[in-house]
Amino acid sequence: MTYKIYLGIYEGEKVYLSKHSWDCGWYWGFGYVGNRNCHFHFEKFLEDSSYASRVFTDPNFTDQNWWYVRDLFTQAYALTKVAEVYSYGGHQASKEGLTDMLRSEDKAKQANDDLQLVLNALWQFMLDDNLGK
Repeated sequence: MTYKIYLGIYEGEKVYLSKHSWDCGWYWGFGYVGNRNCHFHFEKFLEDSSYASRVFTDPNFTDQNWWYVRDLFTQAYALTKVAEVYSYGGHQASKEGLTDMLRSEDKAKQANDDLQLVLNALWQFMLDDNLGK
């Protein structure tokens, strides 16, 4: 099984995306990019609307496919926030009866199930042969 996917050369370093995982029994860990010298999150690539060929030297993706990857990551990060709200209520502070009004174990599970679908689809899309240059 593949646990890392080469993205390209970013700021002079070959960088790889690590496969998502269910961590600590309550959240999806995903979007980890880097190598032995650097570590950051894929969100960094969502800050502007660049093409893969502008972000990376030797990108492993066509510009068109890079847009699909970015879209799926945008969905994944949004679902993470939804799962967080349904799991814990509040964002930075919780006050019973005030910030936890949307707390719901069922909805948190559904959000995490949906997130898993997106992450699995994203990973498979990135593995597909059609992503090569």
